[in-house]
Amino acid sequence: MSASMALDDTLFESTQMEFGFPSKVKNLSWLEGNVVRVQLTMPADFPRFRPGQYIELALEDGTRRPFSIANYHPQSEEIELHIEARPDSQATWRMVSQMQQRGEIRVYPAKGSVQLKPAIGPQVFLAAGTGFAQIKALIEQYLHRCQSRSNDQFPIYLFWGSEQPQQRYLEKQVGAWCRQQTNLRYLPLDWQSGDCWGKSVSAEVEQLKHSQIYACGSPWRIYQTLDFLERQGVSATQIQSDVFAYAPRPSKKATKTVA
Repeated sequence: MSASMALDDTLFESTQMEFGFPSKVKNLSWLEGNVVRVQLTMPADFPRFRPGQYIELALEDGTRRPFSIANYHPQSEEIELHIEARPDSQATWRMVSQMQQRGEIRVYPAKGSVQLKPAIGPQVFLAAGTGFAQIKALIEQYLHRCQSRSNDQFPIYLFWGSEQPQQRYLEKQVGAWCRQQTNLRYLPLDWQSGDCWGKSVSAEVEQLKHSQIYACGSPWRIYQTLDFLERQGVSATQIQSDVFAYAPRPSKKATKTVA
């Protein structure tokens, strides 16, 4: 390869990373809780991605919004997203409108360090609202592993919290998982009733010190849960969450605690 060809390739890759990749909307449907499920077909040169990561969608004016990857399909070029169309989020509505009208949108390569680890004990998944998207992808990957590894039969716990029951918008899917995987236990939580992750997990999960915990929710809820579980003997290294990267806290004293 000549130096000029190598330079052209480098410039092309740099341009793609700066302006994103064109993706096609395969399907767009409305779920409960004002949630839009979008299935995107990625171009062949889109960088590889994995469950636990997120991508950014971009409008023509440069506005970008991150959304967790919500599916696991080995060798697939499709990405599923769950987008909460809140009335106060104009950018989100514009993105949904563009995908409906044009059938395409620009996407930036996947980011994020959360990833499914080999099981060594109970698996605990914590989802808040549309944080279920990331958790869904991780559980699908875990169930795929269970099909090929008979020793991966540790208890699985899914805690899905929301303000309203309809915000747990894919409970039928969860029910199908429970029928497929008898060691999966589903525990819906109602924030308005005073439910919280930390107390629920410590009450339900045996061998907390050997559990692997994956959490997707707001920073204050993640740190609240971390503080509570650490007091039960859980190490921070047992918990994975994007919050630790995009919203690190200077000290624990600044966060809320659970009595």
